[in-house]
Amino acid sequence: MPKSLLISSMFALLFFHHPVFANEACLLETNATFMGVKLDIKDCIQNAGMAANDFKAQCEGVSQAVVSMGGPAAQITYLSSCPVPFQAKCDHSTTAKTVFFYYKRSSDEAAGIESSCGLMQGQYTKGSL
Repeated sequence: MPKSLLISSMFALLFFHHPVFANEACLLETNATFMGVKLDIKDCIQNAGMAANDFKAQCEGVSQAVVSMGGPAAQITYLSSCPVPFQAKCDHSTTAKTVFFYYKRSSDEAAGIESSCGLMQGQYTKGSL
């Protein structure tokens, strides 16, 4: 291969290549009762630069966290991106390399998302749901 073609090919790969994650988001859904309160949970985590294995481990860990509180594991559906519209989101892309989306929170739960997002150094955005 001519040297100029090799250099051009390498430049094109470096310039146009960006990390592609086959599963850039995980949608977590479950119905559970905690301490007598029925919860219908639908949350999504968007990968914002985390290694694919670490991201998958995080999704599975969140799913299993429900089990530790006495409920069934959340069903995980891997997607290319989290669904829009959303109820609220908390962007942790600069600290934890994730963005959390919320869809089915009660008004009391939704009110707590903004404050907990701020405590975790995230940027809160109210959605249109």
